[in-house]
Amino acid sequence: MTSELAAPDLGAPDPNATSRRPRPRLRRRVLVVAGLLVVVLVAALVWWSTRPEVVPYDDAAATGSITLCDASGHRVTEGSVDDRPFAAYAVGSTPLSDRVPADAPAYATLYGYQPRAEVDPLEFSGSPIGGPVLFTQSARPATQVGADAWSLANFTEVFPAKDDGYVQLRLITSAEGVGAFTQAYDTADVRIDGNRWHLVRGGHASCAGVADLVAR
Repeated sequence: MTSELAAPDLGAPDPNATSRRPRPRLRRRVLVVAGLLVVVLVAALVWWSTRPEVVPYDDAAATGSITLCDASGHRVTEGSVDDRPFAAYAVGSTPLSDRVPADAPAYATLYGYQPRAEVDPLEFSGSPIGGPVLFTQSARPATQVGADAWSLANFTEVFPAKDDGYVQLRLITSAEGVGAFTQAYDTADVRIDGNRWHLVRGGHASCAGVADLVAR
């Protein structure tokens, strides 16, 4: 007689039991979603770091732009807030008003102004930084900023850069017998971030021979 061993009774499968085996499809979906999230995050970081800066105000009295130059005839677009001067020359793009007689001495002064949110630019507070300096070419008003002029750090101590770190620069011209043209001027807008500043909106004219634009 042959003895047969009965198989152990394992019972019916428990429908409530949780399988510990990985589910390939679910795992692939999780990896795909995670990958997409990484791509979106990287794209957002790239956009944030390369997005164009937008000056948060528009000055209706601005007629042109200011190019900032150093003493060697190169454009200046950034620097330390403690630099004195932060730019040796400021050159405007708008010719002197034709109201000024050709033989009348004309001057240019660089001003700093404090932008404030929801305040008209004509109501900004400010102070002269460089000049007045006699300039030599009516088509290119310019002024010189000396080493004893305020740095941007000095300026913002008195006029804090409350509107996202911005400081507005204005080149205001004047002439003997006519007065100052305070309702029409060239501008540049710089932004301060910590102990550095950079130009956000301004001129890009050549600075070659800039020293000849002012009387010595």
